[in-house]
Amino acid sequence: MAPKLPIDSLEVEFGNKIQFTSEPLFSNHAFKINESEFELSIEGVATYKVKGGRHIDIIPHEGADKESIELFLNGSVLGAVLFQRGIIPLHGSSFIHKGKGVIVCGASGAGKSSVTAAFCKRGAQFINDDISPVAILQNSSHSNNLPEILPIFSTIKLWKDSLLDLGYEQSGLRKIRPSMEKFYLPVDKSTNINIKLDTVIILTTHQAEEFKSEVLTGISKYNVLRRNIYRKSYLRGMPETSKKFFSQLINIASQIDVVLITRPKRARIADTVDFIDNDSLIWKR
Repeated sequence: MAPKLPIDSLEVEFGNKIQFTSEPLFSNHAFKINESEFELSIEGVATYKVKGGRHIDIIPHEGADKESIELFLNGSVLGAVLFQRGIIPLHGSSFIHKGKGVIVCGASGAGKSSVTAAFCKRGAQFINDDISPVAILQNSSHSNNLPEILPIFSTIKLWKDSLLDLGYEQSGLRKIRPSMEKFYLPVDKSTNINIKLDTVIILTTHQAEEFKSEVLTGISKYNVLRRNIYRKSYLRGMPETSKKFFSQLINIASQIDVVLITRPKRARIADTVDFIDNDSLIWKR
Protein backbone atom coordinates (compact mmCIF):
# COMPACT_ATOMS: atom_id res chain seq x y z
CA MET A 1 0.00 0.00 0.00
CA ALA A 2 1.44 3.38 -1.04
CA PRO A 3 -0.74 6.21 0.32
CA LYS A 4 -0.72 9.67 -1.17
CA LEU A 5 1.30 11.88 1.15
CA PRO A 6 0.00 15.31 2.19
CA ILE A 7 3.37 17.10 2.07
CA ASP A 8 6.91 16.53 0.83
CA SER A 9 9.83 15.20 2.87
CA LEU A 10 7.80 12.65 4.80
CA GLU A 11 8.93 9.08 5.43
CA VAL A 12 6.14 6.53 5.84
CA GLU A 13 6.62 2.94 6.98
CA PHE A 14 4.08 0.18 7.48
CA GLY A 15 4.80 -2.18 10.35
CA ASN A 16 3.42 -4.11 13.27
CA LYS A 17 4.89 -2.26 16.24
CA ILE A 18 4.66 1.33 17.45
CA GLN A 19 6.31 2.50 20.65
CA PHE A 20 6.59 5.86 22.42
CA THR A 21 10.23 6.53 23.29
CA SER A 22 9.45 9.25 25.86
CA GLU A 23 6.57 10.06 28.18
CA PRO A 24 3.46 11.65 26.62
CA LEU A 25 2.47 14.97 28.17
CA PHE A 26 -1.20 14.49 27.29
CA SER A 27 -3.30 11.49 26.33
CA ASN A 28 -6.94 10.52 25.90
CA HIS A 29 -8.88 7.59 24.41
CA ALA A 30 -7.69 8.39 20.86
CA PHE A 31 -4.21 9.91 20.99
CA LYS A 32 -1.15 10.63 23.09
CA ILE A 33 1.34 13.36 22.44
CA ASN A 34 4.42 15.29 23.53
CA GLU A 35 6.62 17.83 21.76
CA SER A 36 8.20 15.35 19.33
CA GLU A 37 5.96 12.26 19.29
CA PHE A 38 2.32 11.63 18.48
CA GLU A 39 0.28 8.44 18.39
CA LEU A 40 -3.28 8.13 17.10
CA SER A 41 -5.48 5.05 16.97
CA ILE A 42 -8.65 5.00 14.87
CA GLU A 43 -10.65 1.84 15.52
CA GLY A 44 -11.06 -0.26 12.40
CA VAL A 45 -8.66 1.92 10.41
CA ALA A 46 -5.07 2.18 11.69
CA THR A 47 -2.68 3.23 14.41
CA TYR A 48 -0.33 6.05 13.41
CA LYS A 49 2.89 7.30 14.99
CA VAL A 50 4.48 10.64 14.04
CA LYS A 51 8.00 11.54 15.14
CA GLY A 52 9.94 14.74 14.61
CA GLY A 53 7.58 16.01 11.92
CA ARG A 54 9.34 13.80 9.37
CA HIS A 55 8.55 10.14 10.00
CA ILE A 56 5.22 8.30 10.16
CA ASP A 57 4.65 4.67 11.12
CA ILE A 58 1.31 3.12 10.18
CA ILE A 59 -0.20 -0.14 11.40
CA PRO A 60 -3.40 -0.85 9.43
CA HIS A 61 -6.14 -2.57 11.41
CA GLU A 62 -7.66 -5.78 10.13
CA GLY A 63 -10.09 -5.14 7.28
CA ALA A 64 -9.15 -1.46 6.92
CA ASP A 65 -9.59 0.11 3.49
CA LYS A 66 -6.96 2.27 1.79
CA GLU A 67 -9.34 5.27 1.50
CA SER A 68 -9.89 5.46 5.26
CA ILE A 69 -6.19 5.08 6.04
CA GLU A 70 -5.38 7.95 3.65
CA LEU A 71 -8.21 10.11 5.00
CA PHE A 72 -6.81 10.14 8.54
CA LEU A 73 -3.23 10.38 7.27
CA ASN A 74 -4.16 13.55 5.37
CA GLY A 75 -6.16 14.91 8.30
CA SER A 76 -5.43 14.31 11.98
CA VAL A 77 -1.98 12.85 11.33
CA LEU A 78 -0.99 15.71 9.03
CA GLY A 79 -2.03 18.10 11.81
CA ALA A 80 0.50 16.48 14.15
CA VAL A 81 3.22 16.67 11.46
CA LEU A 82 2.64 20.40 11.05
CA PHE A 83 2.60 20.99 14.82
CA GLN A 84 5.93 19.19 15.16
CA ARG A 85 7.35 21.36 12.36
CA GLY A 86 6.18 24.51 14.13
CA ILE A 87 3.67 25.38 11.40
CA ILE A 88 0.16 26.54 12.35
CA PRO A 89 -2.58 24.57 10.56
CA LEU A 90 -5.78 26.60 10.35
CA HIS A 91 -8.98 24.58 10.06
CA GLY A 92 -10.09 26.09 6.79
CA SER A 93 -10.10 25.88 3.01
CA SER A 94 -8.14 28.38 0.95
CA PHE A 95 -8.04 29.98 -2.48
CA ILE A 96 -6.84 33.05 -4.39
CA HIS A 97 -9.48 35.53 -5.56
CA LYS A 98 -9.19 39.12 -6.76
CA GLY A 99 -5.48 38.94 -6.04
CA LYS A 100 -5.95 37.99 -2.38
CA GLY A 101 -4.98 34.84 -0.53
CA VAL A 102 -8.05 33.80 1.48
CA ILE A 103 -8.74 31.12 4.08
CA VAL A 104 -12.35 30.25 4.94
CA CYS A 105 -12.67 28.90 8.49
CA GLY A 106 -15.64 27.86 10.59
CA ALA A 107 -17.21 25.04 12.56
CA SER A 108 -18.12 21.76 10.89
CA GLY A 109 -21.10 22.33 8.60
CA ALA A 110 -20.48 26.07 8.25
CA GLY A 111 -19.72 25.66 4.54
CA LYS A 112 -15.91 26.07 4.27
CA SER A 113 -15.40 23.54 1.48
CA SER A 114 -18.65 24.38 -0.33
CA VAL A 115 -17.87 28.09 -0.44
CA THR A 116 -14.33 27.38 -1.62
CA ALA A 117 -15.62 25.05 -4.36
CA ALA A 118 -18.13 27.68 -5.47
CA PHE A 119 -15.44 30.38 -5.68
CA CYS A 120 -13.23 28.02 -7.69
CA LYS A 121 -16.13 27.35 -10.04
CA ARG A 122 -16.24 31.13 -10.61
CA GLY A 123 -12.55 31.25 -11.45
CA ALA A 124 -10.75 31.44 -8.10
CA GLN A 125 -7.50 29.50 -7.77
CA PHE A 126 -7.71 26.57 -5.35
CA ILE A 127 -5.00 26.16 -2.69
CA ASN A 128 -6.07 23.76 0.11
CA ASP A 129 -9.15 22.08 1.54
CA ASP A 130 -9.93 21.66 5.26
CA ILE A 131 -6.36 22.29 6.46
CA SER A 132 -4.49 25.46 5.44
CA PRO A 133 -1.00 25.69 6.97
CA VAL A 134 0.15 29.25 7.71
CA ALA A 135 3.70 30.31 8.47
CA ILE A 136 5.94 33.37 8.54
CA LEU A 137 8.99 32.00 6.79
CA GLN A 138 12.57 33.18 6.83
CA ASN A 139 13.91 33.86 3.33
CA SER A 140 10.31 34.12 2.17
CA SER A 141 9.39 34.92 -1.41
CA HIS A 142 7.46 37.85 0.03
CA SER A 143 9.18 40.80 1.64
CA ASN A 144 8.80 41.88 5.27
CA ASN A 145 8.21 38.30 6.50
CA LEU A 146 4.50 38.29 5.68
CA PRO A 147 2.30 35.31 6.61
CA GLU A 148 1.96 32.74 3.84
CA ILE A 149 -0.40 29.88 3.02
CA LEU A 150 1.57 26.71 2.32
CA PRO A 151 0.04 24.54 -0.44
CA ILE A 152 -0.29 20.85 0.48
CA PHE A 153 -1.72 17.82 -1.26
CA SER A 154 -5.49 18.13 -0.80
CA THR A 155 -8.71 17.82 -2.76
CA ILE A 156 -12.05 19.44 -1.97
CA LYS A 157 -14.37 17.09 -0.08
CA LEU A 158 -18.13 17.68 -0.42
CA TRP A 159 -21.28 16.02 0.86
CA LYS A 160 -23.79 14.83 -1.74
CA ASP A 161 -26.23 17.71 -1.08
CA SER A 162 -23.46 20.30 -1.55
CA LEU A 163 -22.47 18.71 -4.87
CA LEU A 164 -26.07 18.99 -6.06
CA ASP A 165 -26.36 22.60 -4.83
CA LEU A 166 -23.25 23.46 -6.86
CA GLY A 167 -24.52 21.68 -9.93
CA TYR A 168 -22.11 18.73 -9.89
CA GLU A 169 -22.98 15.08 -10.51
CA GLN A 170 -21.63 12.54 -8.01
CA SER A 171 -21.31 9.92 -10.75
CA GLY A 172 -17.65 9.08 -11.24
CA LEU A 173 -16.48 10.90 -8.10
CA ARG A 174 -14.50 8.97 -5.51
CA LYS A 175 -15.91 8.61 -1.98
CA ILE A 176 -13.63 9.73 0.83
CA ARG A 177 -14.60 6.49 2.65
CA PRO A 178 -16.69 3.60 1.33
CA SER A 179 -19.29 4.12 4.07
CA MET A 180 -19.72 7.90 3.63
CA GLU A 181 -21.74 9.93 1.11
CA LYS A 182 -18.95 12.47 0.87
CA PHE A 183 -16.87 12.80 -2.28
CA TYR A 184 -13.58 14.20 -3.60
CA LEU A 185 -14.25 16.96 -6.13
CA PRO A 186 -11.34 17.39 -8.58
CA VAL A 187 -10.39 21.07 -8.85
CA ASP A 188 -7.48 22.49 -10.81
CA LYS A 189 -4.61 23.36 -8.51
CA SER A 190 -2.10 25.31 -10.54
CA THR A 191 -0.04 26.77 -7.68
CA ASN A 192 2.84 25.01 -5.94
CA ILE A 193 4.28 28.14 -4.36
CA ASN A 194 3.50 29.75 -1.03
CA ILE A 195 0.76 32.39 -1.21
CA LYS A 196 0.62 35.58 0.85
CA LEU A 197 -2.27 35.40 3.32
CA ASP A 198 -4.43 38.51 3.17
CA THR A 199 -7.77 37.56 4.71
CA VAL A 200 -9.33 34.95 6.95
CA ILE A 201 -13.11 34.64 6.63
CA ILE A 202 -14.88 33.09 9.62
CA LEU A 203 -18.16 31.52 8.49
CA THR A 204 -20.99 31.10 10.96
CA THR A 205 -24.76 30.69 10.72
CA HIS A 206 -27.88 32.00 12.42
CA GLN A 207 -31.65 31.52 12.18
CA ALA A 208 -32.35 35.02 10.82
CA GLU A 209 -32.75 35.67 7.10
CA GLU A 210 -30.11 38.35 6.59
CA PHE A 211 -26.37 38.12 5.94
CA LYS A 212 -24.00 40.05 8.17
CA SER A 213 -20.29 40.89 8.07
CA GLU A 214 -17.98 42.28 10.73
CA VAL A 215 -14.27 43.09 10.69
CA LEU A 216 -12.64 41.74 13.85
CA THR A 217 -9.93 43.71 15.62
CA GLY A 218 -7.63 43.47 18.61
CA ILE A 219 -7.85 40.48 20.92
CA SER A 220 -11.04 39.27 19.18
CA LYS A 221 -9.04 38.74 15.99
CA TYR A 222 -6.36 36.74 17.83
CA ASN A 223 -8.90 34.66 19.78
CA VAL A 224 -10.86 33.61 16.73
CA LEU A 225 -7.69 32.58 14.89
CA ARG A 226 -6.59 30.49 17.87
CA ARG A 227 -10.02 28.83 18.06
CA ASN A 228 -9.65 27.83 14.42
CA ILE A 229 -6.33 26.01 14.77
CA TYR A 230 -6.81 22.52 13.38
CA ARG A 231 -6.74 19.90 16.17
CA LYS A 232 -6.02 22.57 18.78
CA SER A 233 -6.32 19.92 21.51
CA TYR A 234 -2.87 18.65 20.50
CA LEU A 235 -1.39 21.73 22.13
CA ARG A 236 -2.35 20.32 25.53
CA GLY A 237 0.62 17.99 25.16
CA MET A 238 2.93 20.50 23.45
CA PRO A 239 3.47 23.44 25.85
CA GLU A 240 6.58 24.78 24.08
CA THR A 241 4.86 24.65 20.69
CA SER A 242 1.83 26.36 22.22
CA LYS A 243 4.04 29.28 23.30
CA LYS A 244 5.54 29.56 19.82
CA PHE A 245 2.09 29.47 18.23
CA PHE A 246 0.96 32.28 20.54
CA SER A 247 3.68 34.64 19.30
CA GLN A 248 3.22 33.54 15.69
CA LEU A 249 -0.54 34.16 15.83
CA ILE A 250 -0.06 37.61 17.34
CA ASN A 251 2.25 38.43 14.41
CA ILE A 252 -0.10 36.93 11.82
CA ALA A 253 -3.16 38.68 13.28
CA SER A 254 -1.41 42.05 13.05
CA GLN A 255 -0.83 41.64 9.30
CA ILE A 256 -4.12 40.23 7.97
CA ASP A 257 -7.83 41.01 7.90
CA VAL A 258 -10.23 38.73 9.74
CA VAL A 259 -13.88 39.09 8.72
CA LEU A 260 -16.79 37.35 10.43
CA ILE A 261 -19.52 36.37 7.93
CA THR A 262 -22.84 35.28 9.40
CA ARG A 263 -25.21 33.64 6.92
CA PRO A 264 -28.77 32.29 7.20
CA LYS A 265 -28.66 28.62 8.16
CA ARG A 266 -30.68 27.64 5.09
CA ALA A 267 -28.94 29.96 2.63
CA ARG A 268 -27.91 28.50 -0.70
CA ILE A 269 -24.20 28.29 -1.41
CA ALA A 270 -24.56 30.65 -4.39
CA ASP A 271 -26.23 33.32 -2.22
CA THR A 272 -23.50 33.02 0.40
CA VAL A 273 -20.78 33.38 -2.23
CA ASP A 274 -22.59 36.35 -3.82
CA PHE A 275 -22.65 38.12 -0.45
CA ILE A 276 -18.96 37.41 0.23
CA ASP A 277 -17.91 38.31 -3.32
CA ASN A 278 -19.63 41.71 -3.09
CA ASP A 279 -18.55 42.53 0.48
CA SER A 280 -16.28 45.58 0.41
CA LEU A 281 -15.02 44.72 3.91
CA ILE A 282 -13.16 41.80 2.36
CA TRP A 283 -12.07 42.88 -1.13
CA LYS A 284 -11.67 46.66 -1.11
CA ARG A 285 -9.59 47.13 2.01
